[in-house]
Amino acid sequence: MSIELTKGDRFNLSKEAPDFSKVAIALGWQVSQTSQNYDIDASVFMLGADGRIPDEKYFVFYNNLTSPDGAVRHSGDNTTGQIEGDDETVYVDLSLIDAAVEEIVFVVTVHDGQAKNQNFSRVKNAFIRLYNLESGSELVRYNLKEVFSQETALEFGRLYRKSGEWRFQAVGQGYNAGLQSFVDKYHVENAVKSTENVAQKLDDAEVLRRFSDRVDKQLQEAAAGESVANPVNADNVEADKDVDDSVSEIQESALTAEEFWQRYKEGERDFTGINLAGVDLSGKTLESPISLSQANLSNANLSNANLVKANLIGANLQGANLNSTNLHEADLIEVNFSGANLTKATLYYARLINANLSQANLSEAKLDQANLTVANLSGANLTQASLSSANLTGADLSQAKVSKVNLSYANLSGVNLSGVSLIGVNLAGVNLSGMNLSGVSLTGTNLTEANLSGINLSGAILIGAYFRGANLDGANLTGVSLVGVNLQGVNLSGQNLSGFNLSGANLYGANLSKANLSSADLRGANLSYSNLEKANLKDAKLVGANMDNAKLAGAIMPDGTTHE
Repeated sequence: MSIELTKGDRFNLSKEAPDFSKVAIALGWQVSQTSQNYDIDASVFMLGADGRIPDEKYFVFYNNLTSPDGAVRHSGDNTTGQIEGDDETVYVDLSLIDAAVEEIVFVVTVHDGQAKNQNFSRVKNAFIRLYNLESGSELVRYNLKEVFSQETALEFGRLYRKSGEWRFQAVGQGYNAGLQSFVDKYHVENAVKSTENVAQKLDDAEVLRRFSDRVDKQLQEAAAGESVANPVNADNVEADKDVDDSVSEIQESALTAEEFWQRYKEGERDFTGINLAGVDLSGKTLESPISLSQANLSNANLSNANLVKANLIGANLQGANLNSTNLHEADLIEVNFSGANLTKATLYYARLINANLSQANLSEAKLDQANLTVANLSGANLTQASLSSANLTGADLSQAKVSKVNLSYANLSGVNLSGVSLIGVNLAGVNLSGMNLSGVSLTGTNLTEANLSGINLSGAILIGAYFRGANLDGANLTGVSLVGVNLQGVNLSGQNLSGFNLSGANLYGANLSKANLSSADLRGANLSYSNLEKANLKDAKLVGANMDNAKLAGAIMPDGTTHE
């Protein structure tokens, strides 16, 4: 159960949730519909014991998405604030945080608020929340209740280390200042010169551009083998502006398989943000721990590779070949797999939260117990894939091919199934209550013990479907043919089945109490041990029906009499 904090409250993360290290800090807000061009930015400052960032790259924002230790990753910029829920998310792996970092501060600013005369007075329903990245369960939440009429910046919350334990504090401190004030506060020595700040008010875009320049400079020096242990001095800011072209060239060139493999054999395991576009690592084993977070692996060949427990968070695998690749327990959160070949890939227990799998080929892939919360699977080929007990909450399966897919006991809450044919799919034990499957083909589908209460099956094709023990309480079966359907042990209590053709149907042990079966065709149906108490069987056809041990108390019989 989530704990709601008020301003100043603290939460001991290490004590209350000691069994995991990967958390997400999500920030959300809404901008008044009448307000135009409001852009709210979330930024992260990772501070040392002296209250300053130990290196330029420990300032994480939309143009520097990952910290150098790989512990903090920014989801990217949301420029509207017009949607409900999380707007920007920061993913944190506490086990990877550099020992020099003692505190992580989460800041929200109105982009160029002072220049545009915009402030937080038009921002509502702002919150920050922490949740377990692996399970999705929320730990704490701070809903901003304070009113800020002039402020353009907000220090929302902070994670800090105390006595070896990580704790979170809800801060909620507003400032009538731009992002530069936080740069001055947390990075005084290497910020734009103080005299320059006084002489001119720099807008947020310029502040971030200058930081980007200096980070790029460090990356260039690192690529050239130069030392970047010491932060860049403010005296070098102007010189940094001239390095963009060369940096771009260095960043764009992809590593060859030989170069990557040599670095791996020499003991390197952190390849965060590396460019491996088109690389051939087929059949290779990359032992855990291995980080390819934010890596560019577009069109790479990873067929038959072993990437068990690999960290690929935010990586680009668009169009990659992952045929028969082993990604068991891999971290694939927000990975781009669009158009990738994942045929026969092993993804047991993999974390695919918010992953993009649109148009991907997942035929015969093994995704049992995988977490695919809000994943995009639109147009994906899942033919004969196994997703038993997978979490697909909020996933988009529109237009996907799911023929003969095993979805037994999967969580399909809020799943988009528009344009999907469920022929031969195993949906045993699945909760589909309240879903709209009107007109959908469920031919040969296994719905054993599924929860179908309140489902809309009007016009659905159920030829050869298997409903043993399913709950159809309140289901809409208008226009459905149940001829030959296995309805053994189903709950159809109170259902309107007037005039339905149920000839030859297996209704052994079914609950049909108070059901309306008037004029229904039940010839040759198996109704033994069924509950027909107070059911309406007036004018029903029961020739050849097996009614051994059926409960008929209070039922209206075909001739209009009431059974004693």
